[in-house]
Amino acid sequence: MITDIGSEFWIEDILLENVNKRNEWLSKFGDIALTSSGRGAITLLLKQINPRFKTVLLPSYICESVTLPFIEQGYDCYFYNINDDLSVEIESIKLYKDIGVFVHIGYYGFATNSNLVDLVKQLKLNSTVIVEDITHTMFSSYQRNLENDFYIGSIRKWFGLPSGGLLASSKVKVEGTNLICEEFSKLRLEALLKKNEYIKTNEQGLKHFFLNLFAEAEEILDKDLSPYCIDDLSRGLINTIDAGKLIYKRRSNFQILSDGIKNINYVEPLFHELVEDICPMYYPIYVNANREHVRQELIKNKIYCPIHWPIPRQINNKSLGIYNKILSIPCDQRYEDDDMKRILSVLENLQYEEEINEY
Repeated sequence: MITDIGSEFWIEDILLENVNKRNEWLSKFGDIALTSSGRGAITLLLKQINPRFKTVLLPSYICESVTLPFIEQGYDCYFYNINDDLSVEIESIKLYKDIGVFVHIGYYGFATNSNLVDLVKQLKLNSTVIVEDITHTMFSSYQRNLENDFYIGSIRKWFGLPSGGLLASSKVKVEGTNLICEEFSKLRLEALLKKNEYIKTNEQGLKHFFLNLFAEAEEILDKDLSPYCIDDLSRGLINTIDAGKLIYKRRSNFQILSDGIKNINYVEPLFHELVEDICPMYYPIYVNANREHVRQELIKNKIYCPIHWPIPRQINNKSLGIYNKILSIPCDQRYEDDDMKRILSVLENLQYEEEINEY
């Protein structure tokens, strides 16, 4: 039976029996408040800071959901450029003055924001609040920018959780929230369990059902950006995570893709070396051909590669190359060597099709 690769996670029944264990893998980020989502964590942050200016400077390569809490809280949003290798274009930041909050990101698990050290020090002299979005780098262990005031992130992007985001700081105590949104976590829990059933049985009728449940849950987030707390089950599941096993499997899968991608002429990997302190979120590539055709052919083979992200409405540069070419290949802990080889086989076969070169 050919199983799906990619898309939403699921919850295995055995995990539900082990929610009282303790695991301190998040403690490296300091004092932590767990929220139901990453965007909820941003709203929680904005309710406990009072920046000198009500402006935020964000990377131009970003998920629109990150911008929404700032807009709702009345911030003026500005954007600095990200280079094709996902490093920060420093000169584009220097164009802005009077920045209240500065957000930076390491992409796909890598320290692509490592060139910000000197610039962030300058921003701090002007009382700018420095925030790192660690959604992509949560399990990487490289040295973070010492000037960071806060960390935000979405934990549920890494494994099956009904809910999960975080606000953290190694400098101040963060204030949590007691607000609860049961509908969101209940919808996602039902979806996660139904997907688990689908993975076990391959019953196709379940697929439409759990996808609709996931979509309903996301609609709740889109309409309500309030900072809700994480549900009890998700809090317990986070404590059961074997971080070492997760990191090992993702690195192993990434390396298989990296070795095999060299034989494919229409794609370009963004990262050529996997150093010791990196835990990859995906294996990102640029598709120098008809990306949508490639993605659809992968889908036909039950391989689901997300595009991170749709271009946010606030970004004026509609021809931004990263958005138009990038494709994220799953390499997470759900999958084995043969799954990675299956992905490579589909990509290799595609390079001989005429359609791939019509772009």
